[in-house]
Amino acid sequence: MNKIAPLLAATMFITVSTVRAAEVNVPPGTGGADITVYNSDLALVREKRSFKLPAAVAQLAFTGVSAHMQPETALLDVVKGDAIKITEQNFNFNTINPQALLEQSVGKEVSIVTTILNTGRENVVKARVLSADGPVFEIDGKIHTGLHGRIVFDNLPPGLRATPTLLLNVTGAANKDTDAEFSYLTGGLSWRADYVMNYDTDAARMDLTAWATLTNTSGVDFTDARLKLVAGDINRVYAPRPMAKEMRAMAAPAAPMADGVAAGELDGSHIYTIAKPTTVADKQTKQLALLSGQGIAVTRELVVRNDQPYYYASPMRGQIPEVKASIELTFKNDTASKLGVPLPAGVIRVYGMDDKGAAQFVGESNIGHKPVGSDVRVTLGRDFDVAIQREQTNFVHASDAVNISVWQVTVKNAKARPVKVRLIEPMPASWEITKESQPHKNPTAGSTEWLLDVPAKGQTVLEYNVKSVP
Repeated sequence: MNKIAPLLAATMFITVSTVRAAEVNVPPGTGGADITVYNSDLALVREKRSFKLPAAVAQLAFTGVSAHMQPETALLDVVKGDAIKITEQNFNFNTINPQALLEQSVGKEVSIVTTILNTGRENVVKARVLSADGPVFEIDGKIHTGLHGRIVFDNLPPGLRATPTLLLNVTGAANKDTDAEFSYLTGGLSWRADYVMNYDTDAARMDLTAWATLTNTSGVDFTDARLKLVAGDINRVYAPRPMAKEMRAMAAPAAPMADGVAAGELDGSHIYTIAKPTTVADKQTKQLALLSGQGIAVTRELVVRNDQPYYYASPMRGQIPEVKASIELTFKNDTASKLGVPLPAGVIRVYGMDDKGAAQFVGESNIGHKPVGSDVRVTLGRDFDVAIQREQTNFVHASDAVNISVWQVTVKNAKARPVKVRLIEPMPASWEITKESQPHKNPTAGSTEWLLDVPAKGQTVLEYNVKSVP
């Protein structure tokens, strides 16, 4: 009779559970956690937890923690009861699963249970685990791989738990009720801003709605959590410092904020407090209304940005490849524009009306953090009908200290209406325009620009000479 039946499906189970002496399970309380979520896959979790030590020396097992917690940032602050002293802490994030059980049982004996096909009876053999990769067993002095059956473990290997668990070895008064605030930093929680712009081309106005998109991959559900969202660039090192208390937020104007959302400042960043508790489940993405504004004035431009200043430093053979003008929308983040609150970094998606009056998606653009008073620029895409062709018509290396570059820029407009095109050119470190067919505007140390009127179904040609120091 074969000791191993090769055709049965493999399953694994544990027959004996272990009990740890003087261990106290400290699950999350029922009041919900306070969670501050940052842009950079980081969150501060603060929870109320209660426990009672069975003896003066005990081990507290904090279950229901994030699988991505940074244990070195954990802080236990007793708010009611006698003080306790933490002598050691261990974070057990190796949770129970078939592979982990095998890995922890290498070199140990397990039982393999199979069912005899013609009788239905179970057959049990003892085997020593040689490797979890495969796995590989030793049975009666012979090496076996590819075995099918139920692998039965006599006990739970040390270090394995059902969920990630922070273990604290503590000393303190026995049989005393203790309430504490438990805080830690964790990855697996992040948020970003997602904006929806409804753009009215004829009125040059738009309505703007912002959503906070929160993603939880921490491995734990947070029920009825009180959320705060931080927008900003905080400095981090490899081992973050513990954050015992959240920094106090100063109030800021909140007129455009969504109902139940308050905006404030947080030491160089901005913080948005969600008033209503919400449940953030593991492996869930949730949208929360953040702010909105209606009737915001928008400026629409056709812009061409040349990003190659070396064009003026050497001779260029032939024409530069043709490019299309970018369509850019700009609005002011101030109270006069019916905004005036810090706008966190995110993606703005723009919808406009087609000639039938139906809403259509017309483009999207990333924006960085935008403080109050700043301009917000959104690039929709390229204009199909407006093309720009550059050509260097002459280059003279006048001396070791002077180059002269002669350029012709042709802007073509296939539309049935005239357009304005803003041409922005980077310049060398030291430059001078000695000749031009149209005057340049807004010169700076590193760039200048021209605003060109282009007739309907026509073109405009700009010619200019640049003298520069190589």
